[in-house]
Amino acid sequence: MPEILAPAGSREALTAALYCGADAVYVGGRQFSARSSAANFDLPGLREAARLCHLHGAKLHLAVNTLLTDAELPALAEFVQRAADCGVDACIVQDLGVLSLLHALLPDMPLHASTQMSIHTPQGAMQAAALGCSRVVAAREMSRDELRALCALPVETEVFVHGALCMSVSGQCSFSAVVGGRSANRGQCAQACRLPWRTPKGQNPAALSLKDLSLVQHVGELSAMGVDSFKIEGRMKRPEYVAAAVTALRQALSGETPDLASLEAVFSRSGFTDGYYTGRRKQMFGYRRHEDVLAAKEVLRPIAATYRTPRPVTVLDMALTLRPGAPAQLTACDGDGHTVTVEGDIPETALHRELSQETAQRHLHKLGGTVYAPGRVSVDAGGLILSAAQCNALRRAAVREMDEERIAANTPHYARGTVHLLPETVPAPPEGVCIRAHVRTAEQLLAARGCADAVCIPPALAASCAPDGSILIEAPRILAPETRWDGTLHVLHDAGFSHLLCHNLADLRLGAARGMVLHGGFGLNCVSGRSADVLRACGCADITAGIELHGSALPALRRVLPTGVFAYGRLPMMLLRQCPIRAQDGCRHHDCYLTDRTGRRFPLFCAGAYQELLNSEVLWLRSPLHGADLLDLYFYDESADAVRGIIEDFRAGTQTHRPAQSTAGLYTRGGLR
Repeated sequence: MPEILAPAGSREALTAALYCGADAVYVGGRQFSARSSAANFDLPGLREAARLCHLHGAKLHLAVNTLLTDAELPALAEFVQRAADCGVDACIVQDLGVLSLLHALLPDMPLHASTQMSIHTPQGAMQAAALGCSRVVAAREMSRDELRALCALPVETEVFVHGALCMSVSGQCSFSAVVGGRSANRGQCAQACRLPWRTPKGQNPAALSLKDLSLVQHVGELSAMGVDSFKIEGRMKRPEYVAAAVTALRQALSGETPDLASLEAVFSRSGFTDGYYTGRRKQMFGYRRHEDVLAAKEVLRPIAATYRTPRPVTVLDMALTLRPGAPAQLTACDGDGHTVTVEGDIPETALHRELSQETAQRHLHKLGGTVYAPGRVSVDAGGLILSAAQCNALRRAAVREMDEERIAANTPHYARGTVHLLPETVPAPPEGVCIRAHVRTAEQLLAARGCADAVCIPPALAASCAPDGSILIEAPRILAPETRWDGTLHVLHDAGFSHLLCHNLADLRLGAARGMVLHGGFGLNCVSGRSADVLRACGCADITAGIELHGSALPALRRVLPTGVFAYGRLPMMLLRQCPIRAQDGCRHHDCYLTDRTGRRFPLFCAGAYQELLNSEVLWLRSPLHGADLLDLYFYDESADAVRGIIEDFRAGTQTHRPAQSTAGLYTRGGLR
């Protein structure tokens, strides 16, 4: 049976999850968690949470799923080692540098690749496994067939089956950071997608707000596929939501009809959707309505009643032995093979009748408020008797001892590894700054080839140019289907294209298999020298720093690999697998944009299998930051003349073609450092 993995942003939510039957719970610490607004757990709270989980035979997963710079890694290392001492069973990670660090520190601890890694293909999952992950949390936008392919791999698969859906692919949204200075990759998302947005013709005032996901009715099929863990989203949600979701999943897995009405009432946004999974995507948009709020008030109290007392998780058999002149002895055995023996008072000689089986059972079966269900009771009284109070004291002592035995048996212990510092050798810097133009059209390609040092092209433009060392094939940000992309890559490599710009873990594996020169793109979210070192080990010749990084952190990356910055263009704010314009207006082949509540227009670029919501303003870095080795210039709808002029501006340090409305992004203000 797959595990039911529940969220807990507070002690009460943790209790609700366990009392309703969760097999595992994931929580965040007071730092390094992608839900920083939740109450979360300090170290004493983590220790108590681990004890409670292990008493119930459940596991505790710790989310450390944020991007971290080199300056923050020492504090992370100390925190996670102390969390490991508290008994945490696994860590959920996003950052490649964090993954590398934890794998070195705690080589025995299971590491789970967060959905923030944007893994949506078999090769991406296998690359995560090669880097030390024992489990992959699949991207929430995957279809039934895509998930089936993931489940066939020799790595555990965790799938979100209930909870909120972000409009953007997780880990690929910079909107909150760029516009509001609150990074979703740091657990501070301002939920810009839930604000008013409009398509060119649409009447929906929340054009970027998706209904909540629910695959509860598909758990039988998912279980048959081989999904290892059913994950519920919601560390910010109240305990009643956690209880309702765990109960519905438990019912569905047991073959019962889940109470979807209560599940929808406790929290939903215009109901639920399974559109990504089934491919039926027409009714995926929704928002929190007044009637949704009213419905919750009717169900909160009865749901809260379901987690007032612990749910028995095992049977407790007991054997009571009385001997003259010796302390009473009670041996207890649970259903998991644990045994404890406790001693009590010296029994007295029975004046009339010895302690009977019925009397002892009546006292020893008082197990309410514990995790034990009454089991068999045997009594060897030997003509002796114990009082009710003495029997009760023995039972309480046995329960305390069994609790500790279960906790100890279920608590992991980890060996400590050695953490090596990054190599002291600094790579030879390129001769001067390399300007790379990223183009979308044949006209832009022709213009850029005459003045840029390198040109990155989508696969569709490969027929428009001869392959040489200055041409990089830029991988699609969503590889759907992956087998088709692999076939395309094979054809391109055979045609002489030898350089691949990678935005996803799968690209690293596919490109390396073809023997191509790999270049790390911004989609890999590289923000530390340690993550750059991981990418170097994967074969990258250079990297583009994550677009949320402050320029002052670039030197740490440059110590490892030649490093580039997104220096010009419309920053990709969201990566979408559901087009809001097509869903509401029908497919438009030009002039695609969304308008926010302030009237600003954000272009929407369609790449077929996915869309990119671009910033309303063009980013223009006034000068290369901290000796950046590469300047990546991303062109969208610029003319050939504009392409040539902008490239020359960056080469000469002028700003002749700089738009009147532009931004410097996060490299100079508010970025990660």
